[in-house]
Amino acid sequence: MRIAVVQHIQAGYYSEYLSSLIDEAAVEANYQIKTWSNSIPVFNQFISDDSVIYIIIESTGSFTLKWWYAIKLPSVLKKIKADVVVDLNGLISPAKIPQLIAIDQTIPAKKNKSINAISKLADKELEHSIQHVQHVVTYSENKAETFIKDDTKKSKLQIIRFTAAEEFRKFEWHEKIMIKAMQADNNEYFISILKDDDENNFTLLLRGFSKFKKWQQSSMKLLLLPKYETFDNIIHEKLKTYKYRDDVRLLENLEGTQLVQVVASAHSFIHISSAFADLMVLSIALKCTLPIITDKNPDIQEYVNSAAYYFNNKSEEFLGDALINLYKDENLHAQLKEEAEKQCVFLNRQEYKSKLWQLLQTTHI
Repeated sequence: MRIAVVQHIQAGYYSEYLSSLIDEAAVEANYQIKTWSNSIPVFNQFISDDSVIYIIIESTGSFTLKWWYAIKLPSVLKKIKADVVVDLNGLISPAKIPQLIAIDQTIPAKKNKSINAISKLADKELEHSIQHVQHVVTYSENKAETFIKDDTKKSKLQIIRFTAAEEFRKFEWHEKIMIKAMQADNNEYFISILKDDDENNFTLLLRGFSKFKKWQQSSMKLLLLPKYETFDNIIHEKLKTYKYRDDVRLLENLEGTQLVQVVASAHSFIHISSAFADLMVLSIALKCTLPIITDKNPDIQEYVNSAAYYFNNKSEEFLGDALINLYKDENLHAQLKEEAEKQCVFLNRQEYKSKLWQLLQTTHI
């Protein structure tokens, strides 16, 4: 079976996540994984009968994207003799091939004027795409309810939630000792992951942590990881003037094993949502069985359930109170850890990977 996966250079987090699941499943099934090249003749690109073929669309303009979908993509799909097409950014191709689309964490175009071209086009064509595809995949029940209103189309809907990589796991107390020594001077620490230039949430975290430090002059630390590799200068400069800067660490360029160790050894995880919740980060915290401190929205509650201390108002006062209460109440901390472990069953990576692969194997006209 030849599975064509259409992906864009402006792909979002969900697109990248689904791509990782497909790759893992393909390796387990002994499928070939390759990327289609427009510059190499088709007869020079060997494609086995059981293959996952990535078609990467680099066009970012509205006109060229429409040309790609109307003319170029059907031609490529015909050349590679695709049996099924997966579009990770929610657009159907006019090719007469069974198709599956994924709906990402994008904000509807009418609410976001800066939305990129592929998301804008997918949003515009959403009803048409849903009508003509075999399956629609998205990351939460809440998201699904926002775009499928017609009961006759709900049978097409499949939920594939964000799940953490297998490397993330629960650490026992003795495993945390060395990590705390290396990263936090042998102290307990809160941890959070922020976008590299997220000055507003960085400021909110510092102010909430200040309230905690004023209440408890303890050695508790706050460790911050960048969403990608490094924080922007604006974050470093702001930290230089912070009263409790010696108790805040910006950990940059951590390798995979180090990242797992640092997250899994934390006291608890602080999550503050921006335009939308970072559900992948939350799934990682849950996999490490960390209590989560977070603001509320339907997606977060679906993923985290009872494993979080929720603060209803996104303010330094409420965040500071949450840090204080979770730190001083050991029974609450233990309870949230137990709830986090339960959520790992709900967010089982192997289960969702198998579900997605089965959908690809059974998609038909």
